[in-house]
Amino acid sequence: MKTKLSMIIGLLAASILFIAIMNEPSRQARFEAAMEIWADEIRDADGLGEQLLRVSTRDEMEFGKQAADEVIAANSTRFADERYVTAVGNAVARHVARKDIVYEFHVIDSSEINAFALPGGQIFVTTGMLAFARSEAELACILGHEISHVDLRHCVSRYQYQLALGKTGAGPIGQAADLARSPFIIGYTRYEESEADEQDVTMAMKAGYDPRAMVDLLTPLEHLNGTSDAAPKPAGPVTEAVKASADVFETYLQSHPLNSQRITDLAQLIAGDNVRLGSLQVYEGVENYREQVAMNERRFPGESRSW
Repeated sequence: MKTKLSMIIGLLAASILFIAIMNEPSRQARFEAAMEIWADEIRDADGLGEQLLRVSTRDEMEFGKQAADEVIAANSTRFADERYVTAVGNAVARHVARKDIVYEFHVIDSSEINAFALPGGQIFVTTGMLAFARSEAELACILGHEISHVDLRHCVSRYQYQLALGKTGAGPIGQAADLARSPFIIGYTRYEESEADEQDVTMAMKAGYDPRAMVDLLTPLEHLNGTSDAAPKPAGPVTEAVKASADVFETYLQSHPLNSQRITDLAQLIAGDNVRLGSLQVYEGVENYREQVAMNERRFPGESRSW
């Protein structure tokens, strides 16, 4: 790990390089390269802070449970499909790195198409998102993405400074209540979304699901958000449904920054795994999703795909 001094030097060097590049005639072509260098230094600086103020797993889970209770209390209706969501989520969560986190999966009643994670393994998905998804593989990728934000410590990093230093002036319950008021708009950075995408692909494959479902899920959102550089695709029922209900996607796009490069990178990552893994069999689960019967309980004919 870098020392504090080398971290400061790295940030200064990255700043000087950034200014130099932006003053060159070719700055447009080299802008992204400069931003990547700057992002690397910021990640290292964040990492140092996380190491110094790291919250224990026990405290993270306690805080997340209190926050989750606040969200659930505000959305008291329980849904039968929580059992199904939990079965799919647990299949993916078996492949996390942080084995000491116990994951819990919740469904809340909201027309907004969204999913989010709270610290300590509390994963939420809205009824709007469940209505929008079309297969168990898509649900697995949605849950895997949120699980990855917990596993990679993206989620807790937003609160660990306050939790560790007690700067909020409130106890854990008060902090949980503050968090529960706006869980839908906890935004992640571009590199955090990319890291979560990469781990999501790996976990989905290990669980036996087709990770290409994530691209299928995000592509309509990309066109809705106006970030696609590709030629418009022919309109289909899903795309038309997205356009007709654009307002319900607003919080998803706020909390999960979306851009054409992210989807391109995700597709390239999946394609690379396709070449590397060759004959791997993966599962889509359209019928499973319709019947709310998890893949590990029943496999329907025609749902397996060659990788």
